[in-house]
Amino acid sequence: MATQAHPTKAKPRTFFSLFWRRLRRHKMAMAGLVVIIFLILMAIFAPWIAPYDPTAQPTGEDVGQYYFNPPSREHLLGTDDLGRDVLSRIIYGSRISLLVGFAVAFSSVILGTIMGTLAGYFSGRPLRFYLGPLRREREGFYPWSFALWRVFSWFLYYGVLYLALSIAWALAEDGIQTGSVGSYLGFGLVLALVLWAAWYGLKGEIRLDLDVAISRLIDFMLTIPTLPLLLVLSALLRDPGVKVGQWAQGVFGDAASVFIIITILVLFGWLGTARLVRGNILSLREQDYATAAQALGASDARIMFRHLVPNTLAPLIVQATLQIGGAILTEAALSFLGFGIQPPVATWGNMLTNAQEYIFTAPWLALPPGFMIFITVLAFNYLGDGLRDALDPRSRL
Repeated sequence: MATQAHPTKAKPRTFFSLFWRRLRRHKMAMAGLVVIIFLILMAIFAPWIAPYDPTAQPTGEDVGQYYFNPPSREHLLGTDDLGRDVLSRIIYGSRISLLVGFAVAFSSVILGTIMGTLAGYFSGRPLRFYLGPLRREREGFYPWSFALWRVFSWFLYYGVLYLALSIAWALAEDGIQTGSVGSYLGFGLVLALVLWAAWYGLKGEIRLDLDVAISRLIDFMLTIPTLPLLLVLSALLRDPGVKVGQWAQGVFGDAASVFIIITILVLFGWLGTARLVRGNILSLREQDYATAAQALGASDARIMFRHLVPNTLAPLIVQATLQIGGAILTEAALSFLGFGIQPPVATWGNMLTNAQEYIFTAPWLALPPGFMIFITVLAFNYLGDGLRDALDPRSRL
């Protein structure tokens, strides 16, 4: 008697299993992932892996014999101009590079996601930015969050007017004392505008389109030459005479330059993420599930961050991965130019700065940090390419 064969049920594929299968087929991405895991483990276990203290200098009578030693059994990558072990400095330098890369990418993605979501979701919907204290309007103090903002905006509005008048007086004071007609006319014009704005502010209303404001801010910041501004900000914030520099030195000590570099890179790193998220949100907010959530009475915050933002995670993951490599390269460039993380903290960038004077006499000082920067940025870029293809539903991987 013949037995009837029962067809076996195919195991359903989850999103993660499909993603992992596609990623494994991208050979360069997997190689990059292996390199990144190796770098992370090296950074975590640096105190146990490094053969010497990265800042330790030789002591004794004849310390000159430890300077510029080529690679040997005692020092696998040689020693530098102060007798410090190059391999140990390379291992500890990975901590700084990865810290800067991950901190900048994570912070930039968070900030860019918030700004891009607000710009995309409220595009074409001007918000009540300012309502005068004497203006009567329905729901003028509802909800409570807007009531708090409305009161705060009064102080902000008239504070800006006072600041503008103070600046105008500071510029025209000398001319007025000498009887300059131009100073009288200029200050009088500013005073008339400030008085008119103060009168309008009592009963006036200002509506703001967040999309226009954020998009114009991004466009303005993208026109700024980034590298020269990074150099200026880095030099300014590291100045002990500047309040921010004093605070950073007091809080972070020797690591103050690391904090300053991360802050500066985040300041300009969120722009691309914000534009990417804004474009996705503009499309997603018109989908049926977003309209249904609005009809059910869901708040704007819940719709944005519960329903819309999760659907932008795929491009955000790719953006963050690529941004890590860019941040590491920028930090290395700033440190190489002498405006980044300062000694005695060991980074690959300031190791290159120190090695440029001895590039021909002691090449082992320049090649290892240069190679580490190259291989690290390349690994993150290949991983980003692999993630982009693996997360793309149209991919043939």
